[in-house]
Amino acid sequence: MPTTDKHAPGAFCWIELATTDRKAAGSFYTSLFGWKTSENPMGPDAFYTMFTLDGHVSAGGYTMSAQEQAQGVPPHWNLYVNVANADDAAKRAAELGGKVIDAPFDVQTHGRMAVIQDPGGAVFAVWQAGDHNGIGVRDEPGSLCWADLNTPDPQVAVLSLFELHRH
Repeated sequence: MPTTDKHAPGAFCWIELATTDRKAAGSFYTSLFGWKTSENPMGPDAFYTMFTLDGHVSAGGYTMSAQEQAQGVPPHWNLYVNVANADDAAKRAAELGGKVIDAPFDVQTHGRMAVIQDPGGAVFAVWQAGDHNGIGVRDEPGSLCWADLNTPDPQVAVLSLFELHRH
C-alpha cells in the first residue's frame, strides 16, 4: 500500500468533513470506503473523528459549530494545502486579493493553519505540519484521489494559487 509521511509544498495534504451529524457521517463513510474511525476529544461535547484506511490516516471530520449552521453553511469537505509557513501563506494570499477568514493559529502540536478565500470566492485551508503531516495513504481505493475547484473565474483562482505557492 502506498503511504506517505510528508507532503510537498502546494500539495493537497488533508481532507476534512464538516457535518451536522458526525456519527451518521462516520457510519456512512466507513461503510462506503472501508474506513475505521477514532474519536478525539476537542473540548466539552466536541470530538474530532479521524478516519483511517488500513491503519493510515485518510481524512478527518467534525460537527459544525452552531454559528456555522446558523449562518446557513452547508455540510462540506475542507481541502488543505501543504505550506512551509502558514503565516507567510496567509499574508501572501491577502496581498494577492484573497481574504483570510481565519488568521493562522496553532492546532495543538499537530500543526498551524489558516482558512483563506481566494479572489473567486472558493475557500481552502493551508497547513504547516507539526506532529500531523496529513493524509498517510494514497493511490488506494478509499483514499483521496482528486480535488476540484468550482469557481466562476478559474483564471484568477489558478494565478492566485500559483503565486501563493511560488513564495
